[in-house]
Amino acid sequence: MRQFMQCIEIWGFLNIRAVLFPALLLAAACFSGTVPAARADGPLPPVDDLVKAFETVAFGSETKALATRTTLLRWDTDEIAVNMTQFKSEGERELKPVPAQDFWAKYAWNHLRTLENLTGLTFVDSIAAKKRPRLTIVFTPRDLLTKVPIPGVSAKLQQELSAPGGCYFLSFGGGRMGALDRAFVVVNTERDGFLIDHCLLEELTQSLGLPNDTDFLRPSIFSDHDTLRKLSPTDEILIRTLYHKRMFAGMTHKAAMTMARLLIAQQLAAKR
Repeated sequence: MRQFMQCIEIWGFLNIRAVLFPALLLAAACFSGTVPAARADGPLPPVDDLVKAFETVAFGSETKALATRTTLLRWDTDEIAVNMTQFKSEGERELKPVPAQDFWAKYAWNHLRTLENLTGLTFVDSIAAKKRPRLTIVFTPRDLLTKVPIPGVSAKLQQELSAPGGCYFLSFGGGRMGALDRAFVVVNTERDGFLIDHCLLEELTQSLGLPNDTDFLRPSIFSDHDTLRKLSPTDEILIRTLYHKRMFAGMTHKAAMTMARLLIAQQLAAKR
């Protein structure tokens, strides 16, 4: 399991924020409320605003250890095998993995199909394809969030990530700088279906290499004040930009932002 030890990005769904900025835990009403999705026919923001948002979500981080990161992160493969597992308690120290319930898996696959269309990646069932899973989605009750076995992650870190009781993701690097090789998404099944669906969309999206949050453009899956089950038009532009064929893992900040501006401008022109 040594290849999974290099952690490129660690992010939690209302977890790191809870540790660094406890006051944000008071925004429970915003977190659990509903915010309408951005209208597809509404006005899109100008190029400069989208470029600023892309820089924030792609290069920003509230994790202190990653604050100086200056290279672009993304998957450097066409196909990603996905495993979905549910953990149940089997005694005090045992975890029993079983297949994820169908409706949870359906939420996840619906979002993965959306992300396929935006990124060009292909997500396949690891069991059906008989391939090593590179994306693992774990559904578990809150009291087991800290016990999910993830290689290279300390018990202290998992406790920190799990403390708010939501969900979190961890993405790990492979051989090439900036290339993601493995990711885990851990979901608290004690939340209602609406929040589980939103949680999956946010964590799956951010695990692609867009780890930071921003309230600069709203509504957005990248805003911790919005609870969405569908990506907004601006979210789609940011994801398409990261996974355009002219962008690649390991790009410098300067090169990536120069190209991002061009790609964003082209997408806006095509929509007007």
